[in-house]
Amino acid sequence: MVSFRRKKNKEQAAAKEGAKSEPIKASKEEKASKAAPVPAKPPTLDDIPDLIETMLNEKGEKSAAATKRIYELCDVGHKQNRVPMVCSGKWDVLTPLAKCLTQESGDGRHLACLALNNLSIPTENKRVMALGPASEAVIGGLCKVIAEDKQESY
Repeated sequence: MVSFRRKKNKEQAAAKEGAKSEPIKASKEEKASKAAPVPAKPPTLDDIPDLIETMLNEKGEKSAAATKRIYELCDVGHKQNRVPMVCSGKWDVLTPLAKCLTQESGDGRHLACLALNNLSIPTENKRVMALGPASEAVIGGLCKVIAEDKQESY
């Protein structure tokens, strides 16, 4: 059950303060307008080609956001996507994820580690990841992350 008591008390305090409440409201609105837009819908397998293109062609936050969406496609709530993402032959998600591993640090690298971890769980994916066309980049990138011993690799 949600209590509205606290909100009511804040409104009463703001009414007592009078004009002091206006700058607070303005700052909240400014923060809301500066916040990054939240995607309207969760990612689907149909979004993978666009996400791969963003990961390969963009840098920084845009690339990290695309990597996050790839991770969301294979997280615990989307286990059914893991095998099609790697074994279907429709998409090469391993190459852009391996590219993200070469970043110095940051969210993109961490999310790539998480996504590769999830994608490596199904037995069918293990062979493709270890022996497939992207195996050298994936294994080399993971070895680099392990050798650097940074916190995001844990």
